Amino acid sequence: MKQQLINSAIMAILSMFPQRTHPPGYPYFNTGQLTAPIGAPITPETMPQPLAVSFQDGNLVAAKTNQTTPETLTISLENNTPSSTVYAYITGQTLDGGLFVLSASGNAAYTYASVNKPLTPIPPSDIAIPLNAPGSSSPRTVTIPRLAGARIWFSVDSQLEFFLNPVDGVPQDGKGAGLALVEPSVTNDKDVNYEKEWGFVEFTFNEFQLFANVSMVDLVGKCPASLGVIRTTGRAEDNQEVEGMGYETGLNKVVDELKQAGGDWEKLVVRRKSDGQVTRVMSPNSAVVMAAERKESFFSGYYDGYVKQVWEKYAKEDLMVDTQNKWGVVKGRVDPGTGLLTFKSNNSETITFDKPSAADIFSCSTGPFAFPPMPANATEAELDIQAFRGNVGARLAAALNRSTLLINNNQPAGEEISTFYKSNNITNHYSRVVHQNSPKGKGYAFPYDDVSRTEKENVAGTVAAGDPKVFIVAVGGGKVDFAAAKMASAANATGSAVNATVPVVRTRWRRVRAGVDAAGWRL
Repeated sequence: MKQQLINSAIMAILSMFPQRTHPPGYPYFNTGQLTAPIGAPITPETMPQPLAVSFQDGNLVAAKTNQTTPETLTISLENNTPSSTVYAYITGQTLDGGLFVLSASGNAAYTYASVNKPLTPIPPSDIAIPLNAPGSSSPRTVTIPRLAGARIWFSVDSQLEFFLNPVDGVPQDGKGAGLALVEPSVTNDKDVNYEKEWGFVEFTFNEFQLFANVSMVDLVGKCPASLGVIRTTGRAEDNQEVEGMGYETGLNKVVDELKQAGGDWEKLVVRRKSDGQVTRVMSPNSAVVMAAERKESFFSGYYDGYVKQVWEKYAKEDLMVDTQNKWGVVKGRVDPGTGLLTFKSNNSETITFDKPSAADIFSCSTGPFAFPPMPANATEAELDIQAFRGNVGARLAAALNRSTLLINNNQPAGEEISTFYKSNNITNHYSRVVHQNSPKGKGYAFPYDDVSRTEKENVAGTVAAGDPKVFIVAVGGGKVDFAAAKMASAANATGSAVNATVPVVRTRWRRVRAGVDAAGWRL
């Protein structure tokens, strides 16, 4: 029990970041059509204990809570594209470790036939949810159970194709156990979905809250999305909204500005082979993954000079990092003997970071930012150091992507949004132009993009509510139609999803993009 509580604390800390992570040893989904690496299934016994997180006066607070969300959630799918042929797909993980895919009916889980070989296709018509026409006053509504690591995919003018792989040694039950989902891939140009127009948003709906983001960690597509939440209070002032880029116009602006940045940045633009039309822009992390598969090199040495200057600076002065947690403000200094950036907590816990490469900075989860493997019988002290490393590493990775370490030695407390990406030409230009072209600057462009000195200054495009009534996804971006969503959800109030009585997940989960394997997700 004590160890479970520590695991929960780690997850509570990590859940404040856009890291999208499973704890070590937990299942992960694969992407692309290469392999299907799968970890051990989650069981109710291995679930961490209930913890909730909040941001109070700049401090992350984790505490036990009995807050309970509804067992099911209504999702309103609005069509803000110019096309009348738009489909949505909802995938995720049941809280006992099984695969969940919503059926095309919108109120029942897809039932799996026996899968005996890799890349067994799911009939597209079984899971493709058609949206209503653009401008419809009655959005399409669906109902889901509590899910972890979930996505709402959408495609325009054609259906997406998903596949199933059997998991060796895990019995199949027709409800998702023993199966891995092969998803559309932005890094595998042999994927049948590669040249189609598609995108996704990410969310987790657990016992304590709905958390969702307009993820652009992997790509910026022609078709963006906006998010909204109607809370159970019913008050309009309690609604939340993150407006996405404009349909096609947002992508065009990102393409133009990356061309101006030149170098490998303009190579992030993906064009359809058949007609040369731009289909999407890959994130630098996605590009690095794809290049590695092709034995090519993207952004090799890009950050080396900048990182060298950072290490030289903090060999002479302290780097202050506010953990916004129990460790408080910690000091870092480059050790002259080892050359490692070294931090020590108030409990004398020591962590070190080597110089990261560009790939490490873009992924936020490789090289010095990777989590060391933990033994099954890890001690509380070992688990606490893991959490401490993740906390400090998140703030370092964010500052490196934003290129603020040479102008601010007080992270993130001394950060000014106006200086992000502007103090040095060596920066994450993809993230820069994503935020520059997103309404109110709200985007989600790299895995720690919601590191901020206060929640009010958080630039990540997220919505979160402990009492969600309706989750709105406006495919195509633009404004969310709260009135239409409210009316549609009232008409759908009697709907419910099967598979809704699985064990509850105890913390927010988000997946980490490994950055080293185009086929897998891992820590």
